[in-house]
Amino acid sequence: MKKFYSIAITIFLMNLAFILAAFTKAYSDELSSDKDMRRHYSEAMEDTDYIIFKAKVLEIEYDDTNEKRNVSLEADIRYQHLKVEILDGSHKGETLTIRHTIERIMPGYYIFKVGDKLLVRATEENGQIETVKIQEKVRDTQVYLIVGLFIALLLIIGGFNGLKTLISLVIAVAMIFFGYIPLIIKGVNPIIASLGISIPVVIITLVIISGRNIKTLVAIIGTSLGVIISGILAFIFGNFAHLTGLADDSSISLAYIPQFRNLDYKGILFGTILIGAIGAIMDVAISIASALYEISTLDKNITGKNMIISGMNIGKDMMGSMSNTLILAYVGTTLHLIILFIVYKIRFIEIINLDSIATEIIRAMAGSIGLIITIPVTVVIGTAIYKSKK
Repeated sequence: MKKFYSIAITIFLMNLAFILAAFTKAYSDELSSDKDMRRHYSEAMEDTDYIIFKAKVLEIEYDDTNEKRNVSLEADIRYQHLKVEILDGSHKGETLTIRHTIERIMPGYYIFKVGDKLLVRATEENGQIETVKIQEKVRDTQVYLIVGLFIALLLIIGGFNGLKTLISLVIAVAMIFFGYIPLIIKGVNPIIASLGISIPVVIITLVIISGRNIKTLVAIIGTSLGVIISGILAFIFGNFAHLTGLADDSSISLAYIPQFRNLDYKGILFGTILIGAIGAIMDVAISIASALYEISTLDKNITGKNMIISGMNIGKDMMGSMSNTLILAYVGTTLHLIILFIVYKIRFIEIINLDSIATEIIRAMAGSIGLIITIPVTVVIGTAIYKSKK
């Protein structure tokens, strides 16, 4: 057990050193930069001179959405005048009328009815609402419900293990939001930051779920090596393929952040590959580590060679389904784009060379290869540790 602690602590401290070194470099760069310009952009980005509140449609005072018009789709513009009641904030209980413009050519337009809840963005002047704009339909209740259903099923079906899973998930998400993202915004190398966050997440998650034992140690080493291999492959092939890291709308939006942030778009892409592969790699590693432990416990005279053969057979059974899980998840994110290509009959040579498609392929392959390599790595490490323990 002491050996387990020493190895786990060593891995954690190595990653902590990486983070501190990168953070120190980013902070020193910040001190040497133009402080006035940095302060100006920071204040401009953080200055929100508007308010957001929920409102409920009480009455539709005017609505021409059902009229039949002999006009082109591009020129077809409709209006709704919505009388709404503010449901929260400092103006709760007040009513106002909002003109909602509907451009029929725009996909995903909203037509409201009485009882609908809206998210409204407004500006104030002397404590009074001056301008209003409908931001979105209110969906938070539905989101909270499905999250609540997930938590309830996790606890009901999983029991105490479900609770441990929930705790590890909260910690992992918190480390990404309050550790990884602030480091990226500070200008820390995203790959170093990703490794520095990913491996502690692996250690904490596996220790909480599986406990402090030799199986967990084997799974931690196997998962960490698998994640590192995925990151190396993503870095090599990403650079070789000249990926920009700006392959979709959300990543392109990062380009509009003032450049003083020193964001590394390509590095952030590699970081997402690392973090995205953790779950599947961790699943494979802990399953193999547990199976090998049971084999070594039931047959104390088994040779190292036979244990490796057994472990590889177990890993091969898992390899197909887990690789499919990763690849199909990435395919799902580009499904709309694939449909667009098919509809417009875009040639394969054009598709395969697109930044967005190449990005998703390299993302899926790097994660899957890291998963596949995790199998023999975990088998060999597990066999060596279990046999030496005996």
